[in-house]
Parts: sequence; structure tokens; C-alpha cells
Amino acid sequence: MLSARIIFFFVFLVSYKLASAQTTEAASSTVSGKGAAKLWSETTVTHHALPVVASKENFRKNIVKVNLSSLALENYSLGYERSLTRKMTCALGFNVMPETTLSSIFLVERAIDLYLQDYGFLINELNLASIANNSFNGEARFYAGRHSGARGLYVSVYGRYASMKAAYPYNYGTNDNTYLLPLQGAFKGLGGGVMIGAQWLISKRMTFDWYMLGGHYGKTDIAMSAAADLSSLSTTERKDLEGIFEGINDSFKGVAAVDASVTDQGLNVTGKGPFAGIRSLGFNLGMTF
Repeated sequence: MLSARIIFFFVFLVSYKLASAQTTEAASSTVSGKGAAKLWSETTVTHHALPVVASKENFRKNIVKVNLSSLALENYSLGYERSLTRKMTCALGFNVMPETTLSSIFLVERAIDLYLQDYGFLINELNLASIANNSFNGEARFYAGRHSGARGLYVSVYGRYASMKAAYPYNYGTNDNTYLLPLQGAFKGLGGGVMIGAQWLISKRMTFDWYMLGGHYGKTDIAMSAAADLSSLSTTERKDLEGIFEGINDSFKGVAAVDASVTDQGLNVTGKGPFAGIRSLGFNLGMTF
């Protein structure tokens, strides 16, 4: 989906304190007399005690991050992570994709150059379609390992809300005519899932966070429309056009419920569908404070 050309650098650090101590000397005196043996001694010691340094490991509790791999999909993603206990954190993330055509997304461009040069029709369709989205994530992370703070292997439980807009000029053909339907769609999804990953402290203030593998599932609200003069469509043709969009109900039986209606003024599609996604190969740089 996207082309990205921005790199963010951040740095981080852990600080340690040392304590010093000093000791002092003692003096003694002995007096002896002639004839009988007599001993008297006196010792005076001045002592400054060594301060006790607790063997407590310090770690910074806040991390601000940028997702580098999402840039390849024209997504700009920022995150914040806060330590709650020694090995448990909460995290928030925000992602935004400006409106862009599918063919201009970096990974799609690479796929076209490498594999799709002979598929002119598909390339044309990708040039016509555009999308935009934003999403919010909230998660709780549980870290393993002996080091304090947000580092090591972790398991994440997260929720995601996403809002996407899409546009595509759909051509519907009959025996007598071809109708251009400028589809405008809005999709809002809410779901939850789990993920495993790992985070390292790679310098004094910099972290590297790797999303290894995860996934989420939920429901999507669907709302699509196309304004067009469809008054010349017959009843059979209208049913056929509605069936094209309601076909998702057969593809996702039990989890999709989409209703399409054709009027003289155009097409309307509403309903619910599955909201599923994979969270993987995410590479994040972060700065602690």
C-alpha cells in the first residue's frame, strides 16, 4: 500500500550511581613501669561508616516509538509504552494513512515492477482505487527475562479500532448499456487479539521493538454508496447488481450480513462483516525517558 521515505532516530540510556566510603585510623598507647608488670592501654577509633548501596536496578519507564516497517505501506505510526510494574507495561498506538491510490504504495509498486507487468487490466484497476485509514491500538504487555523494564520476549494482549475509507469507479454492464458507479465506502472495525514480540535496549536511550507474530479478530461496520442514474435498469438487472455486493454473505456465512439496494438514484450497501488482521514484521525504534 504505501511508499515511505522517512527515518526516525532516537536514543536512550540507563544511569548508575556509585557511592564512596572512607575509613579512619586508630591510635593506642601503652605505659610500662619498673618492678611489677602493669598494663594500661587506651584506644580511640574514629570511623566513618561505608554507605550501603542497594542493589536495585534502575530502568526508564517511558518509551516513545516510531514504526519503520509501516512506512513501506504509506502508514505513519507512533506509539507510547509505559511500565506499570517491573515486567508489565501498557502501550498505546496511533496509525494514519493519507488518501492514496493503491498502485502508488511502495510494496504494491515493487510487486507491479517484479510480477505484474503482463497484467495490464489489474494495473489499471489498482490505479483507479484509492484508500485512506487510521487506527488506534491499546495493549497490555507481559515481559519475560531477568532484566527490569520493558525488554525481553513479551506476550501482548491488544484491542484495535480502525476506520477506513475507499473509493473505486465500478462499471456494471448489461446487454444494453454500461453504468459507471463511483463507489465511496466507509469501514469501521473493532477487534482484539494477541501477539508475541521482543524488545531490546540497543543503546543508552534507544530501544528496538520487533512484532514477531500476532493477529486480531472482530466486526466491521460497512457503508458504501454510489450516486448514478440507474432508472433504466430492469428489475432483473437490479437484483443482479444487488447480488454482486451481497455475495459476501455466501463467502462469510454466519459472520457477514450485508444488504444492497438499487434505486433510480444509485446504489447503497450497508451491513457488517469480519474484521481480521495479522500483526507481524513490525520494526520499531524507540526513545526512553
